[in-house]
Amino acid sequence: MRRWVWFWMLLCVWLAVGWAQMALPEPKPIVGARMPALSPDGKQIAFVYRGDIWLAPAEGGRATPLTRHVAYDAYPLWSPDGKWIAFASVRNGNWDIFLISAEGGAPVQLTFHSQSETPSSWSRDGRYLYYAASYDSNNPSLVELEVATGRFRRLTEDYQTLTGPQISPDGKLLAYGRGGFPWWRPRYMGSGAMQIWVMEMQTGARRALVSDQRQHLWTQWMPDGKHLLTVTIGEKTPDSPRLGEKLPLFQDNPRRTPNLWLVDLQGRKRQLTQMVGGAVRFPSVAAQSGDIAFEYEGHLYLLRSGAREPQKLTFYAMQDDAQNTRQREVFTSGVEEAEPSPDGKRYAFRLRGDIWVIDIEKPKSLPEKRNAEFARRLTDWAGDDSDFYWSKDGKTLYFTSDRNYYQQVYALNVETLEVKRLWDKPADVSRLQLSPDGKFLGFWVSGEDGGLFTLNLETNEVKKVLHEPGTHWYGLGGGDFAWSPDMRWLCVQRRDPRGSWNLWILPADGSGEPVNITRLNAFHNQPAWSPDGKYLFFNSNRAGSAIYVVPLTRETARTEDTEMKFEKPKEGEPLEVKIDFDGIDQRIRRFVSQSSQGDLTVSADGKIYFLSEGDIWQVSYDGSESKRLTTGGGHAALRVSADGKKLYFIRNGELYTMNLQANNRVEKVEFKAEMEVDTEAVRQAAFVQFWRAYERGFYDPGFHGRDWTAIRERYRPLLAGVGVPEEFALVLSMMVGELEASHSEVSPRSSGGRSPSTPHLGFTIDYSHRGRGLKVAAVPEGAPGSYPETRIQPGEYILKINGEPVEANQKLWQLINDKGDRTFEFLVNSGPFEEGARVVKYKPLSAGEWSELHYQNRVNRLRRYVEERSGGKIGYVHIRGMGGSDLNRFEREYYEYARGKQAMIIDVRFNGGGNIADTLIDWLERTQYGYYRPRDWQPYPWPSGAMELPLVVLMNERSFSNAEMFPYSVRAKKLGTLVGWQTPGYVIATWGLDLVDGTGARMPQLGVYRKDGSNMENNGEAPDIAVWMSPDDWVNERDPQLDKAIEVLMSQLEKR
Repeated sequence: MRRWVWFWMLLCVWLAVGWAQMALPEPKPIVGARMPALSPDGKQIAFVYRGDIWLAPAEGGRATPLTRHVAYDAYPLWSPDGKWIAFASVRNGNWDIFLISAEGGAPVQLTFHSQSETPSSWSRDGRYLYYAASYDSNNPSLVELEVATGRFRRLTEDYQTLTGPQISPDGKLLAYGRGGFPWWRPRYMGSGAMQIWVMEMQTGARRALVSDQRQHLWTQWMPDGKHLLTVTIGEKTPDSPRLGEKLPLFQDNPRRTPNLWLVDLQGRKRQLTQMVGGAVRFPSVAAQSGDIAFEYEGHLYLLRSGAREPQKLTFYAMQDDAQNTRQREVFTSGVEEAEPSPDGKRYAFRLRGDIWVIDIEKPKSLPEKRNAEFARRLTDWAGDDSDFYWSKDGKTLYFTSDRNYYQQVYALNVETLEVKRLWDKPADVSRLQLSPDGKFLGFWVSGEDGGLFTLNLETNEVKKVLHEPGTHWYGLGGGDFAWSPDMRWLCVQRRDPRGSWNLWILPADGSGEPVNITRLNAFHNQPAWSPDGKYLFFNSNRAGSAIYVVPLTRETARTEDTEMKFEKPKEGEPLEVKIDFDGIDQRIRRFVSQSSQGDLTVSADGKIYFLSEGDIWQVSYDGSESKRLTTGGGHAALRVSADGKKLYFIRNGELYTMNLQANNRVEKVEFKAEMEVDTEAVRQAAFVQFWRAYERGFYDPGFHGRDWTAIRERYRPLLAGVGVPEEFALVLSMMVGELEASHSEVSPRSSGGRSPSTPHLGFTIDYSHRGRGLKVAAVPEGAPGSYPETRIQPGEYILKINGEPVEANQKLWQLINDKGDRTFEFLVNSGPFEEGARVVKYKPLSAGEWSELHYQNRVNRLRRYVEERSGGKIGYVHIRGMGGSDLNRFEREYYEYARGKQAMIIDVRFNGGGNIADTLIDWLERTQYGYYRPRDWQPYPWPSGAMELPLVVLMNERSFSNAEMFPYSVRAKKLGTLVGWQTPGYVIATWGLDLVDGTGARMPQLGVYRKDGSNMENNGEAPDIAVWMSPDDWVNERDPQLDKAIEVLMSQLEKR
């Protein structure tokens, strides 16, 4: 017993000494805090940091977390009494509003609709919250929520986006943002900029307070109720160079920088702060003191009421992340790329951006098999290691990696894992290919001095064999290429500036000029030489999508009399590929009607393999036999063994082999890839990947006059404040927003759960009724309630849904969420009482169905209106988008609704864009030059479809991208008159990016310029006749723009 006493005494002494020696961690100033919210008295500040909401003294100091959740919590907003903080969270997959005590504790969820809701302001009595949500409307709307009861009502609606409703201190006015490009583009100027509007709460009357085509962001009331605080600019920053122009690096100043401004109720503005460089963001006004906090360059600042200069705040936080930043995971699928070793014994594959290797044949005994199933990790880089090839001896893997801000070529010793960079040119390489003899690597190099290069692996000599400047990424150049079996030739896929892709053959050493062997305005790819050097196979859509073949020399007989016979090259005898370029394009013929989606390969025994419809196909050398080797789809990375006896491939992210000598037996190559994922390192790699993509692919090499490298270094420190994917997307958005370019949106992975789906009930709500039930305001034509058997009349009351009492409160959404696939039972009556009520049953509408219903009703209404106003002389067609289905619909509708008309209106308002403007113009330019006439029938135009009618195109500030190019083209071709409002200047071609952390992004890669050289990006197309549509016009179904279009055409018809 005594020994145990001594043991515990010694243990306590040891622990005491140990703890005494253990130093407490030093708190560090935090970087990356955002979205500050001052308490009403200005003494405390809430802000967002690493995915949670924190509290601290307003003067700075130690911060403590208020919320702790794996999902993103943001947009804190103090209640007027300082006891509560409303905030938004994606805990349920979409933004919902929550309420939490300023002392901490469990938050209470206030909103439940699947739309996104974020709190904007409180009423001064703390009774109501205000935010943007459309709910039962199909229009952007503003909502008032009674916090205690969950009752809501719609305050106003519009055709433009509405954001940030702010109730005045006296409750008489509601200020809000109308329109607006994303907040991370604060320097934008144009018709799409957010303007400040105010609405009288008593009457609903609304007016523009500021309307100067500058962004006005985060607008909110000052305590005096006579001024509004906003973030805007006083002077435009140069952007969007003309064709061939490179803007100099712009010189910033306080007028160009987005700063704090005060606006009075007459719209007069006064600049409040003089920051230079990064934008002032997310200001917050203390409701009582009038102090202002804001975010600037990753730090929070405080401007005390009456002070001239803001003070930079320093906060310290001792944090414990809500989830592990390093997580061990085991993967058994998810393979992105794979290559079998030359001897067929091992499989190298890429998973989560790294390269791994696994033995294909596993030991039979269980103990050894267990260990053999664990793949060996060859690279450990948080970025992108890819595009790899085995050396002929199987000892080295050649690959590309973004380890040094560029995608460069590396060699990896498979045994020692030593990595060596083979070429250090500051440029990106792509499409790595190993020569047949294994002595050369070929690859595309980006830049003005770019092109196709070869690297001699024995001498390390690098040689450019084809000069071709460009990015060679993102679908712009850098096509397929293949060595001839004798190593003397290269067949290269090249893109013509006008859009066609042809195949060219050139000497592999670059000693001669390339020859275009396909010579057609079509798409050609996947060149594959036959091992005997007689033919070149390729995929094309030149005469229908198919695989084609070209004899490399003139054939000795007609094609019909020529037998394609494979002759396997004899070992030891040198093979020489002879090419007769004279008339080579005339010798091309269709090989098989099946097209190849990838990996077109000719095996050593002369069989052709390729992927089509997601499966593997095999074709005989002469094309007479074709068969599908697999079913079910999902196949990729098809490889054929050197002897042609085995296939290797990926199927749905897993590794497989097929033994062609054993009845095409398929075997799965099992693996387990065990790795520790460092989310911080992966995020850093994704940050660089994003920057690098723009560095090599952004359409303007001058970056709109910005220093893109300096921007990278300014934003990198903000990663320390990132705790969830949504925050990382915000950092990237702010960074790319500095370029002032459209089509640059960033899409994060969600840190929350699955969002509910809220169905639409098929009617709008009359919010003047505040009692029992839902009073029906309107039932659109085509909605279930508009049909006789399921009729619901405007003015009637919905008392119960599925047996549960309902009112216009948040419980309504809780009742119907995720039940859109069921039949609803509505208890309907003429008043808010059950006596005499009837039951109506129908399936509710999805959000898409509700939107489509309103769209069709509006188009039909406008078409009828044009018909009536013009006396049947003018037709009307609306183009909803600029995609393939929209083109098909336009061609049908234009022909139908132009029949018998003397003039036409084409409406591209509220059109999100696409890529069919050129085809539309070609169609509209069709000119009649004769007639067709069958016997005993009337003549009709030759060519058919030629109309040649007077035309008006309607456009507005919500005509985007290709829907801006279309009006410009109509003007340039003098095809009609443009009526409406200036477009926003959202015109650019984009490319999708998938970052290593799962973030999605878009990257502008192709500029669009007018014939005079002016850039359409940020320079919207102005109409010939400017007519503005007000929000009241929209809500009351008036259309002054359409009226003007009718007037213009009727005037033209009178003069004919």
